[in-house]
Amino acid sequence: MYRLQSYGAEGAYVINDTFPYQSVFRADDAAAAELIVVNLNQQVMLIELAEHRFNFEVAGLTLADGLGIATDRESQSQLSNCFVDLKHGLIPDTDWKGSGWQLVDLDQIEPMAKAVAAHRRGCFRGERLVQTVINDAKTVADFELINIRQLFGDAYQEAYEGVMTPEQAAE
Repeated sequence: MYRLQSYGAEGAYVINDTFPYQSVFRADDAAAAELIVVNLNQQVMLIELAEHRFNFEVAGLTLADGLGIATDRESQSQLSNCFVDLKHGLIPDTDWKGSGWQLVDLDQIEPMAKAVAAHRRGCFRGERLVQTVINDAKTVADFELINIRQLFGDAYQEAYEGVMTPEQAAE
């Protein structure tokens, strides 16, 4: 995290306690010096949040029945496309490669598509909520209270469970 080490006539002396960093910024007063540090932390945390959401989104999903579903971007797209094809009667069934080949119809693929949609919903709901918290932070002390993983996880879980029943939910 970036911190204001000192402020004086020479400017704002900023350090980072996570990695070796020190720099002096021009600041007209102590409030401007604090704002420099706030802006630095905000940008870093927004990048960390986006990376966390993406990594969580594409890491896969395990349903309550133990079925593992790939959630990388290509897999999400393929599942969605197959669901739409089946839903609109374009095809009666399709070969599906999961842990092995199987022939699936709409009734079999819909729970998987629903779970992935709920997962994606949770990921972006989580990112949105945490981004708002980060953008609302005004002091270094505010940033110290932000736990990206915890806030994201709580928002994700609420959004996911808003779509999936407990019997369907991921473990």
